[in-house]
Amino acid sequence: MTSESPNELYFASLRRLFDRTPALSFVKQTLEELAPGRARLALEPDDRHNNGAGCIHGGLIATVLDSVGWFACATRSEGNWLVTAEFKVNFLEVAARERVITTGELLKKGSELFHARMDARTEGGRHVATALGTYTLLPRKFRP
Repeated sequence: MTSESPNELYFASLRRLFDRTPALSFVKQTLEELAPGRARLALEPDDRHNNGAGCIHGGLIATVLDSVGWFACATRSEGNWLVTAEFKVNFLEVAARERVITTGELLKKGSELFHARMDARTEGGRHVATALGTYTLLPRKFRP
């Protein structure tokens, strides 16, 4: 018999999914926190992530924002797949080559659509981007 709660077991399956998703391996990111309706990912940039000006490319920050929104919603999807239906990002400042912490929060869970808000801040606390995402619930479960 295990002492882990159903939430802990489900979140462990989400962590395994994060670890084995090929698209997420292109950008060095770490899943730091999962809680009901919330997630936190860290982007660990290197020179390959820079744009021509020497800052982290906005597309990489957008990728991590989409991922953290997805995981925040997935904590409440009961194991069903979600896909991004709509995604909007506002870039507020550039991020030099420094660690970026992203947070995602589930705003509303509907029967088919989930809405999330995401933010990206440098480890020093500068707010570099904010985003909104809509995720569609699919009628199929993912395998842990």
